[in-house]
Amino acid sequence: MRRNPGPFEPFIYLLQTPAMFRVVGLGGLILFSILALSSASGHSAGAAIFGLLLLGALWFEATSNICRRCRFYGTWHCLGQGMLASKLFSRIDERLGESGTMLHGALLAAYLIYGLFWLWHSPMLGFIFTLWAPIALVTATAPAGFSWRQVQG
Repeated sequence: MRRNPGPFEPFIYLLQTPAMFRVVGLGGLILFSILALSSASGHSAGAAIFGLLLLGALWFEATSNICRRCRFYGTWHCLGQGMLASKLFSRIDERLGESGTMLHGALLAAYLIYGLFWLWHSPMLGFIFTLWAPIALVTATAPAGFSWRQVQG
């Protein structure tokens, strides 16, 4: 069981629905990426290339480590990412270890920091996406925890 989120409980359960994950989590990530990379490219090609490399590393790591263990592997739950992962990699049944979890968290944090750095060049975008980031992380979890970290019975 997880801890009770207190007065925010109804909002937490609303945010943890598949529709909110798709719209707020994934849709927001797509918008975040487009805006951050366009801001970076307006400053220099090197900044944009670094962002694309960071995004590519995050996508490859997530696809090869997270998606292969997810209960939604081979489905359209993540707007086709699970289907793409099933075409590229075979399923893995054991849970992700601590080093894999740390790698995923580090790449995600690095990408968020990169994007927020460029989005804060426009204070309103920086503010909006700074508020979006924790909400998006809540949409990515289910009440039972991360789907790829489930302990097998």
